[in-house]
Amino acid sequence: MEFIDKPTFGHTKYKLPVILVPVIMFAVLIFGIVVSKIYVDNVMDDSHSESH
Repeated sequence: MEFIDKPTFGHTKYKLPVILVPVIMFAVLIFGIVVSKIYVDNVMDDSHSESH
């Protein structure tokens, strides 16, 4: 449990507040959903307009 209590690499200089971690994860998830929806809508519109 020493590694969890005292991390030796990666978390020495810039440490994120614990409250921001789920907020950032949730924001990335929502951003990915929105971007994929926009991409799918654009692809569907392009293929739709080409077939007509």
